[in-house]
Amino acid sequence: MLKNIGLIGDSIAHGFCDSQDLGWFARMGKIILSKKTNPYLFSNLAYMGDNIADTANRAHAEILSRKFDLIIISIGINDLRRRKNSNSELDFSEGLRIMYWNKLLDIIKQTNAKAVVTDLLPIIENRYMPEANLTRLNSDVIRYNAIIEDICKQRNISFFARYERWQHYNLENIYEDAIHPNSQGHQIIAQEMFTFLEQNNLL
Repeated sequence: MLKNIGLIGDSIAHGFCDSQDLGWFARMGKIILSKKTNPYLFSNLAYMGDNIADTANRAHAEILSRKFDLIIISIGINDLRRRKNSNSELDFSEGLRIMYWNKLLDIIKQTNAKAVVTDLLPIIENRYMPEANLTRLNSDVIRYNAIIEDICKQRNISFFARYERWQHYNLENIYEDAIHPNSQGHQIIAQEMFTFLEQNNLL
């Protein structure tokens, strides 16, 4: 029986900075097809620049119109932008982010699909140039990951935590810039995601 797997998220999910123009989702698809006999359909609905509000507001049109068996949600790094050299707040307050996460997951609940939410990966903070207006901080990522994980626990949704493990990787070799994995990084994500789905009987 055909299994339909969808992905919603941001530029990292979209596959930005993969020199082969695949991204981790397509790379994961290749791994699945090489190891499974069932037919699969893969739909990458991630958009570059998206934040949690963008994803939640598009969900009705893009998720409810498709019959997904599994939906992977990988979003949030664009919610954590800070203006440099100021005490300004994050682009999205904590309360607002929680509201949009619940809105998105309420929509997904209307489907028959299983859901997996990924955490956010570490940032190479020193790769933000001094003249850049925006920056992101790992302290914000850690806090946000805890919030997202708590929401998933409340809703009994699978949460794929990677941040702690990725802190021990040599990010300088597998990132293209401060936040985007390069081709090698995308391949690592693909393999890790496949292993997680396989171990949790989600394929």
